[in-house]
Amino acid sequence: MATSAVCGTSGSISLGGEILEWTINLLEDAPEVTNMDTSAGFKEYIACLKSATGTFTSNIACGVLGSHAAVDFVNPRQTITADIIITSIGKKVVVDGANGFTYNWESTGQVGIA
Repeated sequence: MATSAVCGTSGSISLGGEILEWTINLLEDAPEVTNMDTSAGFKEYIACLKSATGTFTSNIACGVLGSHAAVDFVNPRQTITADIIITSIGKKVVVDGANGFTYNWESTGQVGIA
């Protein structure tokens, strides 16, 4: 049986450094708009504003809290481009792999997926 697994990722960030790994969560606000006359007692929601959050690990310290950056996250199936703001920074230390700096981020503006 064939698998649809994908191996390998890459990316770039305008602050410098090499992106070793990344994650992304695409989000959409869903405000409640329940109409008590027609909802039969069930809550109703609508799709609204979109955003994204995620993480990336870089081989160098490439930003400080609050830094804005342009990023390109790439895998064999798609490229994701976004402007982000860094919301937290951690140091990634592993025994048998590449050490680096881990960044949490939130998108600011449109996220492109191609």
